[in-house]
Amino acid sequence: MNDDPLFEQEDVADWIFTYADLMSLLLVFFILLFSMTKVSKYTLESALSSIQIAMNSSGANLTQDPEMHSAGGVNVVKPEEHQIGVNDDFVTSATNTSGAAEALEEEKRKEIEEMTAEIHEQIEVSQLSNVVSVQQNGDQLIITVDGQTLFESGDAELSWQADFIFEELIKMFQFYYEFSINIKGHTDNVPIRTVKFPSNWELSAIRATTVLRYFLDQNIAPQRMTATGYADSVPIAPNDTEDNRALNRRVEFVLEKN
Repeated sequence: MNDDPLFEQEDVADWIFTYADLMSLLLVFFILLFSMTKVSKYTLESALSSIQIAMNSSGANLTQDPEMHSAGGVNVVKPEEHQIGVNDDFVTSATNTSGAAEALEEEKRKEIEEMTAEIHEQIEVSQLSNVVSVQQNGDQLIITVDGQTLFESGDAELSWQADFIFEELIKMFQFYYEFSINIKGHTDNVPIRTVKFPSNWELSAIRATTVLRYFLDQNIAPQRMTATGYADSVPIAPNDTEDNRALNRRVEFVLEKN
């Protein structure tokens, strides 16, 4: 038996050769696998850019050319802007929706136009054209009643003439049951200051409410109606003559389809 330490070290190191052979075989194996794959320039560039963007959200320079794998790339990759729902289907849908909405509005305006003509004819037949007028405002129909025919000056109690006028309006409201009714009270600019009505605001509001209560008693659905007082804030004529002030004293019924 050889007791030389040099020979003992050589016997212990024999496993290194086996390990080296194994590593060589693994390297050859991975090279073979790599040669069998197909990595395109676009795929590699996308992978590099994704990694760099993740490391820096403001964008990064590509530091390697996908083909040459050498430093010094100049392409700047920016993160894609965050866009929600922007695609051809969405744009087409939005366009169709817009077109449908315009068609619906046009249909509503045409319907209001026909209603205006019909109600105007009814007013003429009922011989109320001297105190009642009707006009179209876009998709709204506005029926205006002379205020001094409905109320005494400075008062909110309905006159006896109101029954005949409102009887015709009730027929219209029942026929056009799909329409809401906004009752608006208006006054002239002559100030009022009483215990009951401190200003024209209270007077116009109570007049509008009085009219609303009248129609409630005639079974017009409450959810269809609203009442608003505008005092002298929305004149239809200058308050410079008695005739013009009489025009501004009015009650309007604004009909709009729900």
